[in-house]
Amino acid sequence: MRVSPCLAALFAATLAWPLAAKSPQPTGAQPAAALPAVQATLPASPTSPDEAPPRDARYWPRGYFPGDPLPPSTIYLSFDDGPTEFTPQLLDILKEEGVRATFFLNSYDKDHPKRADASKNALAKYRDTLLRMVREGHAIGNHSYSHQDLATLSPSRIDFQLSTLQRQLREVLGPETPAIHLIRPPFGSPWLGNWNKKKDREKVCAALSGRGIVMLWTTGWDSSDSADWAKGEWFEASAKRYHPGSAAYENKMQRELGRILGRADGKASGVILMHDTHPTSRDVLKALIEELKLRGYSFATLEDYCRWRWGPEVFSAAPAGTSAEKRAAPGKPIPETAK
Repeated sequence: MRVSPCLAALFAATLAWPLAAKSPQPTGAQPAAALPAVQATLPASPTSPDEAPPRDARYWPRGYFPGDPLPPSTIYLSFDDGPTEFTPQLLDILKEEGVRATFFLNSYDKDHPKRADASKNALAKYRDTLLRMVREGHAIGNHSYSHQDLATLSPSRIDFQLSTLQRQLREVLGPETPAIHLIRPPFGSPWLGNWNKKKDREKVCAALSGRGIVMLWTTGWDSSDSADWAKGEWFEASAKRYHPGSAAYENKMQRELGRILGRADGKASGVILMHDTHPTSRDVLKALIEELKLRGYSFATLEDYCRWRWGPEVFSAAPAGTSAEKRAAPGKPIPETAK
């Protein structure tokens, strides 16, 4: 397995960003040569759109689910839960590398997620970041307003979650607001995991009908950055709690790289799940992209994927509006208790 000079030097390099200038800088963790070899433990995805597995449309909406076809040697980078302080730095790396990604947004107050107030638009302070996403060619998807498990919600509450995100994005970006074609339900629910019932899939599938195309991620290609918080890792670089440089922080970076690169044999493709909220993912991104390029991969957005799978006219019909979104005039919040 080829290892790039960039990857080999990853953990010896200085990775602290200006926002963390007062924080200890990462020192050396295990050398990149210790990364696991490519693991041939996952079944290969079909490589033709015609090979998609048959699924009952009552329980499975149009979308990408693990096991669905992927074009060969293609990587789809996706980032959930942003925007955050770290998102502009992700965009800097993507621009430098000439790579477009897909960002699935939330718009709740990340400091107080259990007291999310839909009358306030937390996206407003990220206007410049969101404009960059649009202008630099990244795809934007709906990850819900406040990251609720859709399987636990009524259809009207699902409508509220998706409509509020769309409304608040429109309030911030105005005429530059992109059409939202992609949806990633929080936690992948109710299609990932074993805790949801068939009736939950039927309910959520019906609620998402006409709203967009569901985009999950490839089993085994989750960076696992959200599985734990390493010592010194936090979603605000300005917080006292943010101290990169610990062994736990560096080991988590290596674990993220190893998990993804252990699947990347140059042929098997993947929809990679990462999060704007984890600085470890920011700190591995450049090395990850450069190593994947060395292994022969190209990069695309999940909107590109939809065009590959369902044809160039897949987005010709705009996603249908919803009752809650139509009831809310611009600038007026939809009540959290909307029924």
